[in-house]
Amino acid sequence: MGFSLVEAFNRGMEGDDGYEVAGIRVKCSHCGGEAFDERTAQLNTAGATLFGLDWANKSAYVLACKACGHLEWFL
Repeated sequence: MGFSLVEAFNRGMEGDDGYEVAGIRVKCSHCGGEAFDERTAQLNTAGATLFGLDWANKSAYVLACKACGHLEWFL
């Protein structure tokens, strides 16, 4: 599952705010909404930060529900 900026822009222009992960349509676990904005977030660790290696940490995909703002995280 990877999101690119161009893909995100095209999705927004087409009005397609829904996402599917592992073949299952994503629904907000709080309100049941199916429209999301996408982001990425870096998963920092204390050890990597201590040695200035934040760039080596993993990133996660984050979907923010457009209805309630709840965040759904995916690795």
